[in-house]
Amino acid sequence: MAGTLAFVLSLVALSADALALRLAGLSLLAAATGWFAEGLVARVRARPDGWVGPARAMAYPKLPSSPWLAQATLALRRLRARFDAIDWTGDWLPGIVAVAGNLVVLLGVVGFLRVPGWMDTPPPLWTAVVLLLATLPAVFLQRLAATWSPGDGPGVGDLLRAPLLSLAAGGVASLFAAQGYLWANGVLYVVGGVIGACAVESILRAALQLFMPLGATSTRRNPALPWLTSVLRMAWPRPGRAARWLRDAYGIDLARSWVLAFLARAALPTGLFVLLLAWLSSAVTVLGVSQRAVVERFGVPVAVVGPGLHVHLPWPLGRARTVEFGVIHPLPIVFSGKPGGRLMAELASAGAADAEGAMGAEAIPAATADRLWDGSHPGEASYLIASRSGDRQGFQVVNVDLRVVFRVADDDEGAMASVYGATDPAALVRAEAGRMLVTHFSSSTLDELLGENRAGFVERFRDDLQRRVAAFHAGIAVVNVVVEAIHPPSGAASAYHNVQAAGIRSDAMRFQSEARAFALRGSAAQDASRTVNQARAEASEKIGGAQATFATFQASTRSLHAGPDVFVFESWLTHVGDALNRAHLTIIDHRLDSEKATLDLRPVAAGPGDTL
Repeated sequence: MAGTLAFVLSLVALSADALALRLAGLSLLAAATGWFAEGLVARVRARPDGWVGPARAMAYPKLPSSPWLAQATLALRRLRARFDAIDWTGDWLPGIVAVAGNLVVLLGVVGFLRVPGWMDTPPPLWTAVVLLLATLPAVFLQRLAATWSPGDGPGVGDLLRAPLLSLAAGGVASLFAAQGYLWANGVLYVVGGVIGACAVESILRAALQLFMPLGATSTRRNPALPWLTSVLRMAWPRPGRAARWLRDAYGIDLARSWVLAFLARAALPTGLFVLLLAWLSSAVTVLGVSQRAVVERFGVPVAVVGPGLHVHLPWPLGRARTVEFGVIHPLPIVFSGKPGGRLMAELASAGAADAEGAMGAEAIPAATADRLWDGSHPGEASYLIASRSGDRQGFQVVNVDLRVVFRVADDDEGAMASVYGATDPAALVRAEAGRMLVTHFSSSTLDELLGENRAGFVERFRDDLQRRVAAFHAGIAVVNVVVEAIHPPSGAASAYHNVQAAGIRSDAMRFQSEARAFALRGSAAQDASRTVNQARAEASEKIGGAQATFATFQASTRSLHAGPDVFVFESWLTHVGDALNRAHLTIIDHRLDSEKATLDLRPVAAGPGDTL
């Protein structure tokens, strides 16, 4: 009945969203597993001494007459006898129940504690109220079940100690976490660890029981009763109770061990000697090559020592405060977007960063090495900058990936100032650098930032940051300022790419137009040159013809003056010849008789074989 009730309550608790309720459900599931196994073991212990299983009293028929059939039958009977000899209820079932139930509990604890984000999430207040209200009935049931337990060793009453712890501790932790104290959620790690340890112990006890000789049925023990739950009490554990349980359960008598007696006598002087040695060891300080220390004597700093072995007064008379020596820290200037949240980039040593960032020449770079501004980077921060559009003023957003490289000053004054002047140098550098960046970007436009001399900006920023930090006497030396990128936010990447593409397209169209203009101008020049040359040729030809006509005219004039009759007759012949060449003539012989001859002046078409 108790196991069934615990199982049902565990299912109800596991269905909730709060981690504290789920851990309480797992502890109830472990208790239900122990009660179920205890019920099976109690049935085995209630058997009489001469109890024999029903299958062992079977009477077998006569063997067949065939020899090989008889041998096969005997072999089957021997296998049946071995199978019947197994007491499944008394030997196997309690262990199977213990392993199965506690394995589910162990996997549940590991799975629930690995869920990300539960440490930073406050649980609802009703979770704490339910857990604290359930603590009272759990205490009553635990005290009631304690009366059913044996005198020595763990009993069924101890099964409710783990649920009682999960209810009380989970309720108090949930109450504090619901009020905003999120550190209280860390208590659930302890609760989960106790539940997981009890589950592991039950699994190991059930597994080891398979290799141990089983005693009489009246002395059987439940493997799902872990010893760790019996330790969860408001009193110191009694060694005598544990010794009696070991003697009764496993036959180990610790009272006769001279080793334990010697250890008991030597425990006090040995403990005092170890404490004295530990106190004297606080007077020795070993410093590495990257460490220094400020030695204090009675609370007053007296010296700064370097790497090596140093001896001073033991605590609290003296102490050595360790300081870094030459360690470089790259610090991204990035702030959390959530109020009260943690910083997105934490301080890391240069050696660790170099070791983690080392990669081969052919290796695929990590995502943090991506410097393209079309995606967000872990080291980027957004700032508002001035903007002007015509006569209107506004603002724009720019992303800046800036890192400040600093270290503790090398001199002794810087070491002392770093110890007593600042508790968190990274926060100081980040705050001052953030103020300087806000001041600088608030008075600059995007074009000025993108066109600014990067080396000059880095020099001015480093000098100003060093002066600001030195005013706090924190012993910080700014080594360098690294500006990885200054660009518009990644959300504007597509628009910026479109603007760039439009500019590229306009340039391409302008170049194409200029190319076509050059081509058209060349073609027009070629046509004009060809027309001019043709006109010049025609003019030359006409001039040459005119000159030839003029020469002919002069020659004709001279011929006319030399011999007018001859020139006229020659000209007449020339013109007659030209006219005859253009005229159609019909020649008639004058000796023909005009009375007998007939002339046919009709045009006659020439045949294919006729020639004129």
